[in-house]
Amino acid sequence: MSTVQGRAARLIAAHALAATAMSLPWPLLLVLVWQETGSTLLLGVAGAARMLPYVLCSWWAGALADRWARDRVVRVTLVLRLALLAGAWWAVAAGSLTTAVLACTLAVAVATPAYPATVAGGAGLRGWTGRHTEVVVTVEVASFVVGPAVGGLLLSLPGLVLPAAVGGTALALALMTRVGMPLASPRRAGGSAVRGAVAWWPVVRADREVRSAVGVLAVLNAALAGAGVALLVGAHEGWSAPWTDEVAYGIATAVLGFSSLGGPLLAPLGRDAAQRVRQGLALVGAGLVLAAAAPSVVWALGPLALVGAAAVHAEAAATAVLQVRVPDDVRASVLGLGDAAMIGAALLASLLAPPVARLVGGGPTLVVLAAGVLAVLVVHVLRRGAPAGGRDGRELSPVREVVRPGA
Repeated sequence: MSTVQGRAARLIAAHALAATAMSLPWPLLLVLVWQETGSTLLLGVAGAARMLPYVLCSWWAGALADRWARDRVVRVTLVLRLALLAGAWWAVAAGSLTTAVLACTLAVAVATPAYPATVAGGAGLRGWTGRHTEVVVTVEVASFVVGPAVGGLLLSLPGLVLPAAVGGTALALALMTRVGMPLASPRRAGGSAVRGAVAWWPVVRADREVRSAVGVLAVLNAALAGAGVALLVGAHEGWSAPWTDEVAYGIATAVLGFSSLGGPLLAPLGRDAAQRVRQGLALVGAGLVLAAAAPSVVWALGPLALVGAAAVHAEAAATAVLQVRVPDDVRASVLGLGDAAMIGAALLASLLAPPVARLVGGGPTLVVLAAGVLAVLVVHVLRRGAPAGGRDGRELSPVREVVRPGA
């Protein structure tokens, strides 16, 4: 059992390090784009560049983890990420901002199979429990904002940002050297991942709860991505006191990111996954409204912390729905579909938030994002009494029941 726990710990730690390192350079890149161009359009394009690979790749890349050895898939993505982040480090040092953004975008692209492979492959380890899955889900959700949070804190020492990203990825690769994960099913090994990428469609079409969970993931990620851009614009509107604009943005981003690690602390508040989704949506919407009403960044830090923790609370619950209701042989594919949907929504928010924030201001933009989140909450509440439907009609299970030992 200790061997199993050791492998699980290395797998989770490797994923945490690599996912955080991949997100770490983006605040620096956004600041550099803003300083060089002052263009909200180019700022939105740079923010969207982080999201686009998930939209283009995740819907089929997840199928790689249903067809080939999952540990090999993860290791290959780590090697490619390491090379691309090293290239971005060189590009920033050489003053080639376009090359740096492109290299970091490609690093995101090659990483898209890693999360489905980690979740689906970990579930195949003997002794793996729902608690392990909950931690992986929290790590994945949190890394999307914790990475930029670390990057935001390092903006005062920008020369350390990309070396830290490279070092974190290298350490993740070292941790993965002794972790082995099985295929989902021998009969699905080999072949074309693209041809098998739509095997999830009958499951998604038949189960309303699966579709609803993907929708929740999408709206929450749109809110977080839009908030990140609104914070940058708001800091340059005088909202930054008592700090400089860049430092205020870095601190606000750090609080939003690191607070996501508090998501599991909210888990006892809900009886089941459906209730936790509703709670998370309500808290995220309320936190965004309170942050918008804050007179300065200092007063906004508390509401932003609430937003970060509540978003993870809801996203982990929505992912639990997918884990419970989707069969193992297409589980990684559906998780990849979820990645594509939620990052697609984040990409759209990253493109739209800069011009909206420039037009109406950073605070009102947060209110617009809150309205979207609360609208989804209203839909969930109105549908609460309707039959859940799905492939077997069972009720949603708590996160701790997501994956059973030996699954």
